[in-house]
Amino acid sequence: MWPEQLHLFSFGDLWHPWVFSWLALTQVVFLLAAGPWRRAFRWGPPVPARQKLFVSLAIWTVYLGEGTPLHVLSEQFLFSAHMVQHILLTMIVPPLLLLGIPDWMIRPLIRHRPLRWLAWVVTRPAPALLLFNLIYSLWHMPVAYEATLWYHWFHMVQHAILVTTAILMWWPICSSLEELPRISEGGQMVYIFLAGLSQIAVFGVITFAESAMYDFYARAPRVWGISPLVDQQLAGVIMKVGGMAIFILAWILIFFRWASREEKTATPKAAS
Repeated sequence: MWPEQLHLFSFGDLWHPWVFSWLALTQVVFLLAAGPWRRAFRWGPPVPARQKLFVSLAIWTVYLGEGTPLHVLSEQFLFSAHMVQHILLTMIVPPLLLLGIPDWMIRPLIRHRPLRWLAWVVTRPAPALLLFNLIYSLWHMPVAYEATLWYHWFHMVQHAILVTTAILMWWPICSSLEELPRISEGGQMVYIFLAGLSQIAVFGVITFAESAMYDFYARAPRVWGISPLVDQQLAGVIMKVGGMAIFILAWILIFFRWASREEKTATPKAAS
């Protein structure tokens, strides 16, 4: 049911045409770069349709989080809606981008040796996981979090930083770049297990707090009759269940890919 509070907002406030326009432009530029421009300038091999689909899904997942009424709900009313945004931007968009963008589009970014060295450091499993979770935890401190709600531009900065560090977190699992490779399937499964455990502290603080942590949401008009404390508890559940569901799916896909390759490797030996 559509919350009655949203009827106070204009179409532009709810659906953000400028966000739609910029993302549509991004979609067009990517398809041109992966198609006609690639052939004209001989940038690299053809981009499979599956990769184009992954990038397209990433782009419009950003719109789902930033350009729909979900954005208004997150900025004006519900902490839980804000957490849905974070799941979309940190758990869905980054792996889709990494799996979709071809390596020849990424390689120019690390052409210079200092940048390549820095990229190597921050995309290794331990630094990538620690960096994402440290920044993710710091952003959920009341002072920092409420600043993003009072200042729209700061909210955009927060999301940009979270997406960037989430890309680093997903890199050891989804990289397509030989210079900065993903780790082995066995390592990926251990990494995903540790990634799932790493947010327990933030989840626990948010979910089991005895009172609302964020004064902004405590004072916000109530939507669907959800109290501030229930909203906060729901946000914690979304954080943990949403993230774990995606990690579990990734773990299963990696396991079956690993098992399939091991089976193919063992079959010729058995035949001989």
